[in-house]
Amino acid sequence: MQQQDSALIEQFLDALWIERNLAENTLASYRLDLQALAGWLALNNRSLLQAEALDLQAFLAERVEGGYKATSSARLLSAMRRLFQYLNREKMRADDPTALLASPKLPQRLPKDLSEAQVEALLQAPLRRSTVGAA
Repeated sequence: MQQQDSALIEQFLDALWIERNLAENTLASYRLDLQALAGWLALNNRSLLQAEALDLQAFLAERVEGGYKATSSARLLSAMRRLFQYLNREKMRADDPTALLASPKLPQRLPKDLSEAQVEALLQAPLRRSTVGAA
């Protein structure tokens, strides 16, 4: 990874922390994802300021082929979008190469089952009747 890319990532994360007050875990995840992207770009003789949409698509495709889950790819894409929007807003880039990238389809999560004891506790719980509006 190029030193300039590392500095851009840290500058971006500082701005996110100040502007959005994101959780440390989110910032740490974004840092790892963006460092991986910057490292991959460096291996391909590119930097964050030179990356094109095709580069980003290729990186995402490699991650999916490497076994990364759709949720990880979605988080990576979110980090990339925020970074390139930031670089564009700060006039470090004239474009946003993530603008046309499609989000991965995320599997629909089903609610967790209740145990038999939890169902029984719900059935035994007293009914609460509201007196609001009662005459």
